[in-house]
Amino acid sequence: MPELHIKKSKNQIELFGYDYHFSLFKNLYLKKKLPNAILLSGQKGSGKCTFAYHFINFLLSQNEKYSYSTESYSINLNNSSYIKLCDNTHSNFFLLEKDMINNVIKIDSIRNTLKFLNQTTYSSNIKIILIDGAEHLNKNSSNALLKVLEEADRQTFFFIIHNNSYQILNTIKSRCIEFKLFFNLEEKKVVFNKIQNFYNNNFNINDHETFLYFETPGNILKYLIYFEDASFNFIDDKILAIKHLFTKYKSNKDNEIFPIISLLIELFYNELAIKNIKYVNFYFNNKIKILKKINDSIKFNLDKKLLFLFLEEILNNEKK
Repeated sequence: MPELHIKKSKNQIELFGYDYHFSLFKNLYLKKKLPNAILLSGQKGSGKCTFAYHFINFLLSQNEKYSYSTESYSINLNNSSYIKLCDNTHSNFFLLEKDMINNVIKIDSIRNTLKFLNQTTYSSNIKIILIDGAEHLNKNSSNALLKVLEEADRQTFFFIIHNNSYQILNTIKSRCIEFKLFFNLEEKKVVFNKIQNFYNNNFNINDHETFLYFETPGNILKYLIYFEDASFNFIDDKILAIKHLFTKYKSNKDNEIFPIISLLIELFYNELAIKNIKYVNFYFNNKIKILKKINDSIKFNLDKKLLFLFLEEILNNEKK
C-alpha cells in the first residue's frame, strides 16, 4: 500500500487555486447576496468539496477564536468549528453523503435534513447543509430535496457538490445558482505543485503533463501514489501499469483504481491512433467497448478478475 494517504476534504486545512471564488463568495455573503442554494459543478478531484468546507469554516468561525484566515486561505486546527465539523457534532452543520453500501443518497437522509432544520443551533441562526455528491441522489431523494430547498429560510445555506460527468435533475439545478469550476493547464500545474509540496512529495509534474490535459490535480496525485513502489515507468508501459494496478486491487479492493485504469486506456488508444491513423475508427470502437466494460463492472459489482482478464487479452492483442 502507498505510504501517502490523501486527507478527506473536511481535513484539508489548506486551499489551493480558489482565491477568486473564495473572494467572490465572501463579498456576496458580506453584502447579504450569497445564494441560499449553491451548486458547485466540476470534475472529480478539482477540490470542490475542499473549497466548500473552507468557506463553511469562514462562515461558522467569524466570531470564534482561531477564525478562518482569508489571507492564507487556511483553517486553524484549533478552531472550535473545525473540530466540531471533523467530529460531526456541529449544531449548525449537516452533511448529506452517499450510503457506502448502496452508493446512493437515500430519502431517509433527506428526512434527517428536515429534522436538522427544525433544531435549535448553539452559536448563531445560520444553518449550513453540505451535499457531497449530488449525482448519488436517486429519484425519491431528489424529489424530497426539492421540497427542502423550497421550504428553507434565508438563514439556511446549501452547498451542493456535483461531479459534472453525471447528470442531476434539472429541477434541482433550477433551484440553485450553479458555479462551474474549471482549471486550465497552467492553473492545474500550479495547484498540483502546491498540493504535492503540502504532502512533502517530489513528483515532477512535467513528467506527467499529459495526464493534466485529462485529469484534475487531486486525482493525478492519487494516481501517482499507486506507482510509488513501481520499478517501471507506468507512462511508457500502460499495459504493465494496468497489471500493477490489478495487483493493488487484489490486496485492497479499492475501486478508486478504476478511474486511472480508464485514463491509461484513453492514453493507450490515443497513442495507437496517432501511430496508425487508418485504424482510428477500429481503435475508437474498442476503447468505448473497454470503458463500458469497466463502467458496468463497477456499476453492477461484477467479478473484477474476469474484467482484468478481458482487459489483458484485448490490450495485448492491440499491442501486437
